[in-house]
Amino acid sequence: MVSQDTKSSKVDLPEAGEILSAKEKQLQIEREELRKESRRRWLLTSFLLFVVLVLLLGLVYSVYLVSEETRIKSKAESSALTRQVELANSYLFASPLKAKAGSNEKIRITVFLLDSKGLGVAGKRVVLGKDTNLEIEEVQPVTDDLGKALFDVSSSSANAYLIEASVDGKVLPQRVSVVFE
Repeated sequence: MVSQDTKSSKVDLPEAGEILSAKEKQLQIEREELRKESRRRWLLTSFLLFVVLVLLLGLVYSVYLVSEETRIKSKAESSALTRQVELANSYLFASPLKAKAGSNEKIRITVFLLDSKGLGVAGKRVVLGKDTNLEIEEVQPVTDDLGKALFDVSSSSANAYLIEASVDGKVLPQRVSVVFE
């Protein structure tokens, strides 16, 4: 700063302390702005890392659930094939119990092969007792995962029939009676 007095020409210089204090203030302002910028970057980086971590955890959890479901399902499917048939727990029924002989009417015979716990046994071939007057159509002779086998029965002659089912050469203790009129 230069100031001229009318009486004398004199130069007023700021003191050294004033120059330093102005520079220090400027440096403090710049440092504060750098700190704020650094903090903003740190917060943004932390937030992004958090989001990525949550997404990764979600992905890992999803993969775990899918693999667990697959493991449980494959265990259930394989155990349905390895179970042993308990004849006393297995049963068969007919619907309807009566049909017209010599017509297109059929009676559906449903057989359930179950194990000792009452669970279906899959992959077993069921055979219905043979009667020359009965026409037996094998709809699903091999049991499914529920242990179910299906047959349609018709007859050209009117009569009452006692139908039995067997698996692996063993006859189920239960029989079902159907009538063709």
